[in-house]
Amino acid sequence: MSYSENHNVTKKFALVVALMLLMSTAVKAQMETGMDIVESASQFAQIQYFHTLIVETGLDEKLGEEGPFTVFAPTNQAFNELPEDVMQGLLENPDELRDVLRAHISSGTMLSENLGTVDNIPTFEGTVFKVEHHEQGISVGGAMLVAADVVATNGAIHAIDKVLLPGN
Repeated sequence: MSYSENHNVTKKFALVVALMLLMSTAVKAQMETGMDIVESASQFAQIQYFHTLIVETGLDEKLGEEGPFTVFAPTNQAFNELPEDVMQGLLENPDELRDVLRAHISSGTMLSENLGTVDNIPTFEGTVFKVEHHEQGISVGGAMLVAADVVATNGAIHAIDKVLLPGN
């Protein structure tokens, strides 16, 4: 293995370990990945289903651009908690699924410390979600941030505990 390949493996391993540590508590620590949002999400175990759906719907192309973007990525558990008929309906309707995913993406880089300065977050899909501060942390559209401030080269990712459904 060349130095460059070894360095990339080491960098990815360090990212995985750091993301695991981030997920062990409600996090306010900032972590810079050195990768774009799509690559960073691919290394973030707790949002793998979101990453898979982003790729399947072609939104990875948009999120691979310069940005900046802020992504509120539902955890795998959040998708598991959706009623089966709702999830099945999304999987059977690619346009609706794409809209739901776009409701988790906003323009600009919004770190958790900046979320205290806004009342609402507009999304690519057009929905504007309310930002609230609680003893437990920050919520966007009623979904709590469970990991915050994964900083990519073109924005930031925050893991959330619910799937945001436009119109709800």
